[in-house]
Order: sequence, then structure tokens, then C-alpha cells
Amino acid sequence: MIKMTGLFIFSTIFMLSFFLSARAQNPLKYKYLFRNTILSTSKTYELAAVLRGRVYYPRYFYIPSLKQYMVYSDLDETGPFKVYEVNRKPDGKAYAMLDEKGHIVTSFETPLRFSYRSGCFYGPATYIPLLETGKKDTLPYHRIHNATLDLNEKDFEQLFIELYNTSEYIEFINLRASRDDIHQAGIIFKRQGKVEILLSGLQDSRMICRFQEDRTINNFDDYYLPDISNQENYPQSPSAIEMIPLVTNNINPFVYWRTGFNRTFHLKKYSREYSSGWQGIAKVHGIPIYVPGEGSGTAYVRFKTKDATFNIKILDVEKTDLFPAYRLGLRTFELPANIRTKESLVFMESVQNAGDNRLGGGVFVVRRTANINPSSDIPSDITEEHFNTLPLTLQVALLNPDSATSIKIGAKNITAWIPEIERLKNLIHLEMTTGMNEIPDEISKLTKLQTLSITYSSIQKISPKLAELTELKSIDLFSNKLTEFPRVILELSKLETLKIGANKIPNLPNDINRLEKLKYLSITLTDITTLPESMIEMKNLYIDDSQNLRDKVPAAFKHLFDYTKHE
Repeated sequence: MIKMTGLFIFSTIFMLSFFLSARAQNPLKYKYLFRNTILSTSKTYELAAVLRGRVYYPRYFYIPSLKQYMVYSDLDETGPFKVYEVNRKPDGKAYAMLDEKGHIVTSFETPLRFSYRSGCFYGPATYIPLLETGKKDTLPYHRIHNATLDLNEKDFEQLFIELYNTSEYIEFINLRASRDDIHQAGIIFKRQGKVEILLSGLQDSRMICRFQEDRTINNFDDYYLPDISNQENYPQSPSAIEMIPLVTNNINPFVYWRTGFNRTFHLKKYSREYSSGWQGIAKVHGIPIYVPGEGSGTAYVRFKTKDATFNIKILDVEKTDLFPAYRLGLRTFELPANIRTKESLVFMESVQNAGDNRLGGGVFVVRRTANINPSSDIPSDITEEHFNTLPLTLQVALLNPDSATSIKIGAKNITAWIPEIERLKNLIHLEMTTGMNEIPDEISKLTKLQTLSITYSSIQKISPKLAELTELKSIDLFSNKLTEFPRVILELSKLETLKIGANKIPNLPNDINRLEKLKYLSITLTDITTLPESMIEMKNLYIDDSQNLRDKVPAAFKHLFDYTKHE
């Protein structure tokens, strides 16, 4: 009887453990960080995005006089997971100001450099006194000294001392910015309430660069001092505004060991999608030496903070095979412990030190929420279960369907058209690599489409309704299963670029000259060996081929192979 009781208790514990483990690893319980709604398990807190994209050592500050937080970072939104973007973001950093409840007060981007001494943004010609005025307006300096950067050492020092002795505020600033190969640093002077700047160039600099590194606050900014004699007698003014940097106790988010208890981040599951296997690195007396390679996959992570628990999924997490060490790229920043309260905000980073952008990367803030619907960010007629079956880039686009103008979908297991694409009414660019064998009638619902790319797929048939896409300017059908030129393409009067290479197309239609605006035609790796006579009149067209047609066609066609027209 005792044995049976023990077996029953053991079985019960085992089943309970299995249930809890399965529940913890249920993918539907975890949210990708690209989601707009990420609730804690208690639904009292939410994890809200402050900056989206790949962030580079973000800085975090609390400003007591304003009772606000500031976050800023370089931002990169490129990468294989990112929805295709036609327009690149401007150079410079992205900034966000948040109130004490974690809601964004203002956000913007600028190439100007921020100063936590004065709360201003400085450039070589303009500045923004954001924390002084609360406005993002760019203002010109009252006066720019050494604008031509030709002052010699003696004259620079003399001018500096003259300005120094007549100013009520002095600050040494870093002006190094992306794509600015002229300016290095400068000195700000406030004289009678007016802001002036003394510039120092990158070449023959009149400022001395000093390097600093403080990983606990992500401070890697260089700072500058004037290159003058008796430098110590000319210090900069005390800070004009108090800004308290937030700190972290995780100075390297790219080394996460799957060990320990009561950790902020606990990796519950890791689904490996790729592994390079064992790597040969050398031979000793003819015997090869192998080391474990690297893999990447999805990490299922429990994030605990402020008495709240979030279940999140992190894409493209790398790890060394056979070792429980992961490049998780997650960490938190908070106010120093001596001034922290229960209501102080907690910020979370999701970063990556590889060359690709992690979908859902950025900076997030933990804040209280009134939302109790974990699916409030997806269309109401789509279930969470179905939403999670869609390609990731489509999931991202459906979170803000009206603002989605371009999308890239790659999934060979998809063999049919995805109806949810039709919700993206403002789509301009559609790029797909799937197992579809036709372009269906539904493509005509994307009335604003200008660029269509369906490559390395199985397309054999194209709907005649493609002709209704009157704004199409570019079509790329490289590497499909077409056996003849799709005549519906001739109906697209605005078409400028057409790529039909790597298809078993034997010839071009005689009336291809109907495409009067066509400038580029790629027929590489096709069975085309001749050109229709009508193409002689297509003076603006360049043909890219791999069959040496230039040497096979009559002289009247030679202008079609002038590659300088395509440059």
C-alpha cells in the first residue's frame, strides 16, 4: 500500500511538472517583441516599445526638474527580417521623452549631438534647446566663430580666452556625426543670453579628444578639451540641468548562461533553427582538430521585473553548440538603487551585435496598463492562433496595415496566395519567395502596387487581372517555371523594369514595343535566341542577357545592349 501511495504521489508530481513545463513552453503564451501589445501574465503591466530597430548602446536619463525620462540611440532598421523599406531613415540618433508613467511625451530624430550637461542638441551650424524650451525647433547660433576652420593655434587660443572671459556659460561639445568629415568638436559660449559656437575641425584640430567607457550606463562617447596652454585654468561650466543616468548590472548582454535562479531573464526554451556543426580548425600530425560550431534559433524567455512577468520570444539568438551560452541581447536599465522607488520606470533593451537586425529589436519600457486584451493589436477577425501561422513580416505589417507600404515574404512552405496580404491597401512594394505556382486574381486588389517581385518560386500562370495594376513600374519574376512570355505584362503601360530570367521562355512577343516606357529587360538564363524586329525602335531600352545575343543579332539591334543606358 505504501508503495502504491508513493507511486501515486510520484506520478502526480510528474504529471504536474509536465503540465507546467508544457504550459511554459507553449509558443502561444509567448509574444514576439515586434508586437504592439505585450502584457504581463497578470495583465497589470505592459512592455511597450520606445525605440524600434537595432539600437547601439542606448543612453537613459531621468530629469528630476521635468519628472521625465529621456532615451536616445543610433537606430538601424535594415536586415533580413525587416519589412522592406524604400526610404532610409536620416542619419543621427532617435530620441524619446517619457513621463513618469512611461508614456512618450515627444520623440524625434536628428543628426545633432545631445549634451546631458545642458539638455541641448548641438551641430556645427544649428542647435535645439529642447529641455530648456520643450520645443524641437532648430535654431541658428547667434554667431559662429572659426567657420572656415582656418585659425592657427595661437589665434584659436586667443579667441577662446576672449570669449571665455566674457561668457556666463561655457561647454565643450562633441560634434562628430555620421557623414560629417569636417567638424570634430566645438565650444559653446552663452554671452548675454545668446548662444555662440567656436568650431574645431577634424583636420588640424584645436581640441583634444579623450576616450571614456562606462558600461554600466552605456557611455562610450568621446569628450573634448581645448588644446591650449594652462588648460586647467579654463574649465567648462557646471551642468545646467540635472540628468541622472540609469544603470544596468549586466554589462554584456551577449553572454547569457542558462544557469541560476531568480534571474531577470530566464530562458525557458530554445528552438534551434540552424547549426553550422563541428568546425575543423587545424591539423596536428595529420589529425584534424574540430571545435563546436555556432547555431541560431528562437529563445523563449521569461522576463521578471516590478512584480510582473512577461513571456517573450526572441528571434535569431546565436549560441555555441554544446554550451549553454546564448547571445540573448537582453538587459534592463533602472535608476540607481539608492534613489529608486517602486514606481520608477524599468527599461529593457533587445539588441544584437551581429550585422543583421533582429525583428523586434529596440528599447522597451515597463508601465502599468488598462488593457486586458492580449490580442488588441491584431485585426479583431483574426484569431491569435491563426495570426501566429502567418509569415513574420506579414504579422508585423498587419499590426499597422494602413501604414504598411512594402513587405518582403519568404517561405517556401507557402503554396497558395495569403489572403491577409489584401488588407495592406497602401502596399507599393511586394516581394515574395514562396512555393506558389500562380499569381492569382486577388493581386488586383493591391491597386497602389508599383513594384512586384516574385522570385525563386514556382509561378507557371499569371492572372489577367494583373493588368488592373496600372501603377506597376517594376516586375521581377526571376527563377520561376514560366514557359512563355506572360502577355498580360504588355498591358502595363507604366512598366520600366522587367526581369524574366531563369525561366524556360523561348521568345519575346512581336508587339513587345507596346511597353513604351521599358528601360531595362533581363532575359538571362532563358531560351531566347532572337529578338522581334519591333524592338529596334525601343531606343531607351537596355537588355541584360547571358546568351551573347549582342553578337548574334543584326547591327540594328546593337543599341539595345548599350549598358551605359542602365547606369
